[in-house]
Amino acid sequence: MLPPQLVVAVAAAFALRYRSQKGQRSPTITGKTARVLEAKSQEQDKAAREAEAKADALDAAVFDLKAVNPNAVVRIDARTPEEVILSIGDQVEIAAQALKTLRALLQA
Repeated sequence: MLPPQLVVAVAAAFALRYRSQKGQRSPTITGKTARVLEAKSQEQDKAAREAEAKADALDAAVFDLKAVNPNAVVRIDARTPEEVILSIGDQVEIAAQALKTLRALLQA
């Protein structure tokens, strides 16, 4: 949503443009008034950037779609390399036995 001051400023700018297109004399903004309007414009730009940064931070926090299970239990493998090699050997034997059983079932 735009700040009300910005809406008024934009409406005034459009009114000035419309008057100048219709041949009417438009008031000129100079000196102190121009500096004040420029300062207000810069303040509003800064406020808009800050609001956008806050919105982006909220968006990132609320809509974080990483595939992470916060309830997952982390298990650390504390086996030695020798124990890992023995485990792999055991798994190979289990797979060989399963293949032997499958081949027997296919031939029966």
